[in-house]
Order: sequence, then structure tokens, then C-alpha cells
Amino acid sequence: MTVNAKTSASAGNTWRDLPAAQQPEYPDPEALRAVIADLESYPPLVFAGECDQLRARMAAVAQGEAFLLQGGDCAEAFDAVSADHIRNKLKTLLQM
Repeated sequence: MTVNAKTSASAGNTWRDLPAAQQPEYPDPEALRAVIADLESYPPLVFAGECDQLRARMAAVAQGEAFLLQGGDCAEAFDAVSADHIRNKLKTLLQM
């Protein structure tokens, strides 16, 4: 099931504008806002230009012009998300 297939790329859209098929009911809206504010303070994991580059590279893989090496964490603790942790993980993946 693809829930977000018809989202537009117009400015101002955020993840909050996307449909969410399976969201729990959060009993404390203020605690939810605090958690969202905390998450928003973290550095981005991916930049827009990187998404464009990935799309082009995946097209090359699909055409048999390149191969794909995939790696990463299945789950990370929130305290492990920092610029240093991300940079170190990326360095390891790039060394592969």
C-alpha cells in the first residue's frame, strides 16, 4: 500500500501534511509537541541533493550500469543521532 504517492512537491509541505495510515492516539499533546521539537533539533539525515543523486544512481543500478551496496542500522537509539555519529557511520559505509 502506498499512502503518500500523490503528494506534491510544492514549497511549504512538510511530513505533517502527509497522510498517516496507522498513527496511535497520543494522550498528552504537550508531550508530543516536546518530542517533535526535540527531534527537529537534530541534524538532517539526508539532504535534498543527496536524494536526487540517489535517484540517478539507482536508475544506473536498474539499467545494469552499477551495483548496489546497502548498509545501515535497523534501529538506532535517539541519543545516537548526532552529527558526529552520522559522519562516522557514513565514513564507514564509504570505506566499503
